[in-house]
Amino acid sequence: MNITQGLVPATGNQMEARQLGSMSLGIQRQVRREIERAQAQAVMAKLHEDARAMLTHTALEHVSALSALEEHCLRVAPLGEARYREIVDSYAIGAAAAVRRWN
Repeated sequence: MNITQGLVPATGNQMEARQLGSMSLGIQRQVRREIERAQAQAVMAKLHEDARAMLTHTALEHVSALSALEEHCLRVAPLGEARYREIVDSYAIGAAAAVRRWN
């Protein structure tokens, strides 16, 4: 693969291929390593955000389902209201803490 291929980003400052081509081979290698490192960091950042969104989505789905179940249980056995609320609130607090910890 030619070192100058694929080096021009879609946005931001653009390094023209001829500029890179005029650099020594050692500098070209160094630039290539830095570009690869930046690309790897960007990929990892995206994966991290995707995982965080998935965790948040799952927590919301579970809290929603548990809240609906809590409502149903209240209709069936209203005397358990305090216990139902405590259980669902405990789960919701724990889920929120897990999302918050996911940096």
